[in-house]
Amino acid sequence: MKQNIVITMAGRGSRFTAAGYTMPKYEIMAHGASLFDWSMRSLQHFLTAGSRAIFVCLKENDSAPYVRARCAALGIADIRILELDELTDGQATSAYLSRALWLADAPLLVYNIDTYVEPQALQPSQIREGSDGWVPCFQVPGEHWSFVRLGADGWAVDLAEKQRISEYASIGLYWFADGAGYADAYERFFADPANLVRGERYIAPLYRQLLRDGGKISISDLAPDSVHVLGTPAELELFLARGPEQLKAD
Repeated sequence: MKQNIVITMAGRGSRFTAAGYTMPKYEIMAHGASLFDWSMRSLQHFLTAGSRAIFVCLKENDSAPYVRARCAALGIADIRILELDELTDGQATSAYLSRALWLADAPLLVYNIDTYVEPQALQPSQIREGSDGWVPCFQVPGEHWSFVRLGADGWAVDLAEKQRISEYASIGLYWFADGAGYADAYERFFADPANLVRGERYIAPLYRQLLRDGGKISISDLAPDSVHVLGTPAELELFLARGPEQLKAD
């Protein structure tokens, strides 16, 4: 299936640096694989022969050689790398800046580099027919997630960043049926500065533009124990505390 998979990894990993890690976050090893590898394993049912993987990196991190080497090892053939000169104002912008590298007339999937989802729990067949967008979720405590509120028919009626409008928290993967539609929605939604959250451009609230345009957004409700968040040193420690037999890697 023809598809654009954009991996945003254009940060500095400051929380890991502050905790004493000396290598980039994506190179940190856990259970015999790097965090980069764990994140990419999440997408094995999406990284098909027709897909293109686009990595948005920060130039100062010199990520390109590592990304190319790991993609070759993982069998990811069609890759593009965009190196940014400076930090952006959010994941939505990082993904948008890569648009010249996307395959035309193809869906867009945006993912981060610090979450591992057991692959059998995350499959294209979960995307509800008629979806203009799809947000896999899990039900976990906390306010620091993106949230999706559903209507009685199971379709999303609102999405918000760091506002607990429902029990459904995004795992950090965002799918759009049309990449060009994402770019158009980004431009129109963020033309209003009121749509920034704490000065940042997040992807979850961007779906509100699709909803205003009459689009349909669906979710999947994943089992919490199939999602392993690796964005902070504390979350990594929890992951490391799991026995290898508890991690389903294929």
